[in-house]
Order: sequence, then C-alpha cells, then structure tokens
Amino acid sequence: MTKNELIAAIAEDSGKSKTDVTAVLASLAGVVLKTLKSGGDVTLGGVGKVSAAKREARQARNPSTGAMIDVPAKNVVKFKVAKDLADTVA
Repeated sequence: MTKNELIAAIAEDSGKSKTDVTAVLASLAGVVLKTLKSGGDVTLGGVGKVSAAKREARQARNPSTGAMIDVPAKNVVKFKVAKDLADTVA
C-alpha cells in the first residue's frame, strides 16, 4: 500500500478529508521523530512500538573480499509488532 492509498483508505474509513488525514500523518511522523530523538518510545495502539536503540561498534566481514572491516556504533530504529496484530496475520 502506498502513502496515497493509505491516505485514501483512512479518509474513507474515518469520513475525514484527504487533506486532514495527510496533515495528521505528517504530524505523527514529526512527533515520532522528536520522541525518538529525545530517547523515548512511541506505542501505536494495535500496531506496535517504535523505539531507538544504540548498536555497538563491531567487526564484520566484507562478503566480496573476505576482509574484516570495522562497523562504527550508531543509533537505530526498532519496531516491535503488537501481539494482536502478529496473531491476526499469522
């Protein structure tokens, strides 16, 4: 499903305009970004939980050459699917 298809589906389901739905989705993205930057987690009811975690530095192997390379530490985004959603899809 594309972003436009998602907006159209939510607009039809909620009875709101596509403009309103687009604004809400943009606001959601901004709120999630701010919350993750400040070290918090965002729980989307019935969907899952978005959180930030620090991935430690490590060594990895370059698959083409076989040489060992250093991978620096970095922050990554994690998503854990809600149990109800996972059970429904399974």
